[in-house]
Amino acid sequence: MQKRMDLPNYVSNILSSLNDHGFQAFVVGGCVRDALLGIEPSDYDITTNALPDQVETIFSHTIPTGKKHGTITILTDTNMVEVTTYRIEADYQDHRHPNSVQFVDDLVQDLARRDFTINAMAYHPEVGLVDPFGGQSDLEKGLIRAVGDANKRFEEDALRMLRAHRFASRYHFQIEAKTFLAIQTCTPYITSISVERIRSELTKILAYNPYEIENMTQLLSHWMPELEACRICTQTTPYHDTNVLHHILRACALLPTFDETLAYALLMHDLAKPACKTTKDGKDHFKGHPVLGYTIAKRICHDFKLTNVQKKTIPNLVLYHDEKCSDPLAFIAKMRIERGFDDAFMQQLLLVKYCDIMAHSAYGQRTIVKWKKLKEVYADCQEMRPMAITDLAINGKDVFLATNCEKAQIKPILKEILLDCFYHPQKNQSEDLLKELREKYR
Repeated sequence: MQKRMDLPNYVSNILSSLNDHGFQAFVVGGCVRDALLGIEPSDYDITTNALPDQVETIFSHTIPTGKKHGTITILTDTNMVEVTTYRIEADYQDHRHPNSVQFVDDLVQDLARRDFTINAMAYHPEVGLVDPFGGQSDLEKGLIRAVGDANKRFEEDALRMLRAHRFASRYHFQIEAKTFLAIQTCTPYITSISVERIRSELTKILAYNPYEIENMTQLLSHWMPELEACRICTQTTPYHDTNVLHHILRACALLPTFDETLAYALLMHDLAKPACKTTKDGKDHFKGHPVLGYTIAKRICHDFKLTNVQKKTIPNLVLYHDEKCSDPLAFIAKMRIERGFDDAFMQQLLLVKYCDIMAHSAYGQRTIVKWKKLKEVYADCQEMRPMAITDLAINGKDVFLATNCEKAQIKPILKEILLDCFYHPQKNQSEDLLKELREKYR
């Protein structure tokens, strides 16, 4: 790991300005951690013994983003940099925010309040690395370790428990034993955190390494108690070679490109299996799990405050993820015409089905042949067959003029015509369709 950081000019200039006015200043936290790992930092935070008023005096363009807690944002020509005064924090009333902060003149005191050793390091080009808690050593060992008393760190800010798992997933590190035990002890505090923050951390974990969720089922149990049930639910069937949760996370990890909606759909797609499990002749069966999964997914989408589109899309992806597709045309007709899903949903469903199939055992993966056929047929359908009412050669006005039917009947008639034209695309000619309508409804 490199011990010298190459700081951007705008950061070096801020450090120099603070130093020239007689103050200490260091880059701190995540930027130091990432630089030591050989990762280009996305942003830089600075800590200093200058008080907020003094920082505002030194720099001409500032925003008092968190002045009460010591943070002033400095605006440079190209970037914004948060500069925070060394501080210690008083008791936390809500397992998230300190009741008050006290500014101090000691860097180590400031670093001691931080969450994990890998985030409690500071750097200055002339001073070098300041690492009082062994953060660099933990980086080398691949450990996430709380600074000081782990229980106290999590009692102060319960979100740190999820952050521990997020860092573990991002860097493929392990959470140090005492820190992990403290998370188990402090798990009840997690309900103090807003669901938006919970969702934000979980989304990042799904993007970095979904397998980390195997280590946090209890932490998420308030929102998804099914995760723990899935973790201990075996699958004695030729189609699977692992427990339900590992299969779920394997499917999440198989997404070719991370997509939040699809990741959550895959996370939920088999959550109902433990409740539906039956065993006959030594083999496990999970009949009806997509239907129950639909209900579970609706609850989770609501509780996690996902978008309205996600609240509609994800439960339906769960409901149809295991739908048989031996007859591709019938499957496509059901999804696009009978159920009325659009092409975007079909593409999402195809991806969910792909990830689900490939997360099976080698024996179970053989059904990918049927999936490939479905994908091929669907591509042909997009070229050759009408799959939406707007693809028809006639519209609602044409139906009305040809039949003089009630307005409420127009859409069902068009849907009926669409289904017929889907299977017989040669019929999708305006003159032929209108002639057939007049004969049928005269």
